Amino acid sequence: MIARARALLARRFIQDTLILQAGKIGSVILSLISSLLVWRLMGAHDFGIYGWAQTFLGLWLALDLTGIGPSTGTRLAMAIGARDDREILNLMAFYMQVTLTFTLGLVTLILLLSPMITDAWYGDRHIGELAGLLSLGLIADDFYMLVTTSLQARRSMKTLALMQNANQFVLTTCLIAAVLISPTPEALVIGRLVYSYSTLLMALIVYHRTRTRGDLPFPPLVTVMKRTRTLSPRPYWKFGVANALDKNVTALFSQIPMQIVGVVGGASAVGYLTLASAGIAQASVLSSAVFDNMQAVVPQMVGRGDYVGLRRNFLRVLIALIVLAVVFYGVVAVAAPIFIPPLLGAEWIPAIAPLLVLCVYGVITGFGGVFGSLYRSFNLVWKIVAAKVVTLAIMLPLGAVLLLTGTQTALRPYGEIAAQVIPAQYLVSDAAATGGALTIVGIYALSVTLTAIITLPVLEKKAHENA
Repeated sequence: MIARARALLARRFIQDTLILQAGKIGSVILSLISSLLVWRLMGAHDFGIYGWAQTFLGLWLALDLTGIGPSTGTRLAMAIGARDDREILNLMAFYMQVTLTFTLGLVTLILLLSPMITDAWYGDRHIGELAGLLSLGLIADDFYMLVTTSLQARRSMKTLALMQNANQFVLTTCLIAAVLISPTPEALVIGRLVYSYSTLLMALIVYHRTRTRGDLPFPPLVTVMKRTRTLSPRPYWKFGVANALDKNVTALFSQIPMQIVGVVGGASAVGYLTLASAGIAQASVLSSAVFDNMQAVVPQMVGRGDYVGLRRNFLRVLIALIVLAVVFYGVVAVAAPIFIPPLLGAEWIPAIAPLLVLCVYGVITGFGGVFGSLYRSFNLVWKIVAAKVVTLAIMLPLGAVLLLTGTQTALRPYGEIAAQVIPAQYLVSDAAATGGALTIVGIYALSVTLTAIITLPVLEKKAHENA
């Protein structure tokens, strides 16, 4: 038994995952501290306005058809596996081309049009103004992600884990300082912008100091910037568009239900669902180290043509994640009703029901996310995008009906006398948030099922041909 444990720990995949996981635990602790303080000081309504602005910004990001993040991560890892330093330079240069052109243009559109759109849709320019301010951080976030993608692709997991913890520390500090100065959505937006540009500076310093480590040095960022002027985007943009559609459609899985919840249940309902989503997101960080590692390992194995080993290791990871996700989110579901009232106050009790529902979403995404690196490496993205569009077409109408029905009947169980004691909007917001959570769970359940049906037979076929 001891010998098997030592052999297991000697594997680089396990070592890298444990290193990342240790860093994730620190990030979770810091994130939990800041989140509890923000939620407690701001309350459901003000935090709901901030969350509404964030998800509205997310709708704008659906226009980003470059797919620059996931496509660069996959191709960079494959280039490293093939030891192609010229391709590494080109991929990083293409990333910069996109950020310096498309992202700047998109931010300009968001700043100009968001207030008018939210005024027309929701009768509230303020949400659009906040979304516009938040968009100013996109450029810094994009360049930060280029550095983290390069570290992940070359499997510099210790440096990546340290940088992720430093990133979360800066975010925690900025958000806490913001709400202590002024517990308002505007202050939180300013804190978020300070965080984005502070971590960008940190990332640039880290890249400069670590790019020559290992046996395959990465190019200086000045060299990458010069390459942007002569590089043709033609070999790269098609793969990026497919990945962009994949990413953007997936983002709509939660963004569209959130907008519907806001229209039906108001800002407080968005606040409850945003808290529940944030709680699950923080919990999911504890399994994200596996996904981060798979983003580097799977493309490298595909680049080497080791499909038999990929099938064996992928199925082991998948089974382990399913078991761990069920156990972990079962514990979260039991603990949430116990800890939320004393930690956050009675105002946040309606967030418990959507949080319990989203524990099912946590289980689904806890193992479903591992398919991403596989179908991108196998160039199955277009099929997965089609499956996700079908998922939205089926589940969104069902979710909208569920939301409307739930909010219309929210007062019935309480009777007229109880309804006079309990504010009607309180009950409607609670029902809307829970209906939104159920909609999100249904969407992800169908999407992951279709993804597995498409992806696993291809893996099996390639492994059989490679045997």
